[in-house]
Amino acid sequence: MLVKEIMTTELEYVSRGETLATAVERMFRNGINHVIVREGDQPTALITHRTALLAAYRAEEALSDVSLTRFGRGFERTSSPDRTVLLSVGHLRRSKTGCLPVVDGMEVVGVLTREDVLSNVANITSETLRADKAGHEWTRGESDNR
Repeated sequence: MLVKEIMTTELEYVSRGETLATAVERMFRNGINHVIVREGDQPTALITHRTALLAAYRAEEALSDVSLTRFGRGFERTSSPDRTVLLSVGHLRRSKTGCLPVVDGMEVVGVLTREDVLSNVANITSETLRADKAGHEWTRGESDNR
């Protein structure tokens, strides 16, 4: 199964010039755990509920006073839409964010979340078992022809 088959494609963005209060509000209002920070049309960072909470704790000031310009640029880890979910799960597990931006070229086309994986675990497992069975049948057929 490929990442593009299960990733979340409805993305929420905030401008780099906005505040942490705006980012948190968008997460709560939309029932999501992450927003993508943009500078112009260019995605520059990912803010999750975890990073927002940590920033709020460290800032010791109102969320409306914490500019998103304080957040670093870039993504810790990413996935491509054509990578298998099983490969991306390893990156997701090592990620501190709980989600991976899915990047195609220079464009963020989605986000792979833990919820995406958990919601599709039965399909992922079935497909893996089918592929494993097909692999065994193929190798068994090879040895039978010797």
